[in-house]
Amino acid sequence: MVTELADGVHDLELPLETDDGTRVFHAVAIETAHGVVLVDAGLPDQADDVRAALDDIGHAVTDISVLLFTHQDGDHVGAAAELLAETDAVTMAHGGDVPAIDGREEPLKGGGERYPPVDVAVELVEGVTLSTHAGPVEVVETPGHTPGHVSLHVPDADLLLAADALIGGEDGIEGPNERVTPDMETAYESVEHLAEYEYGRVLCYHGGLVEATEEDVAALAP
Repeated sequence: MVTELADGVHDLELPLETDDGTRVFHAVAIETAHGVVLVDAGLPDQADDVRAALDDIGHAVTDISVLLFTHQDGDHVGAAAELLAETDAVTMAHGGDVPAIDGREEPLKGGGERYPPVDVAVELVEGVTLSTHAGPVEVVETPGHTPGHVSLHVPDADLLLAADALIGGEDGIEGPNERVTPDMETAYESVEHLAEYEYGRVLCYHGGLVEATEEDVAALAP
């Protein structure tokens, strides 16, 4: 399923059937004058789900001009190599996670067989801004979940793309998941940093879209 979050900003819901039922992972497609910015790529076996979701919004993998990784985890980079075989997209990630993404280091989490490594062409830093149909999309450094985790602020859409820096819970926005966050102290410093921006909605890659403001996020800090 695809949900339009703002003009040209689409939440791509990527389902995965497990023994405990269906889990939903997320990626985001952001339309620009020069193609689609795909924010994360799902698990290694979800490339077809990404293709189908792009098709739902009138795009193909060949329309992806930028593949931006919020961080190194396998449910965000896993299908990237297969998708990149079909497009000349520029890859972007924060330098703190690039060695795990490109294969020089093993990913921090996951265990077992790693996803296929992919080269990263552009290393992101705080404040880098992409021009899109939804207005500027600004990179916010939010380490803790991984060393190079980033979130994206879309001010004109009143939207924060938090990736895994925040969790969407049944009762609203929640702080970092301790079970999968190696550095909780830094992760909560990132929560405080996210509270410095203005928004009314937060897309969490685990939990989905939550109506939450920067005041709600500030209240999460211990």
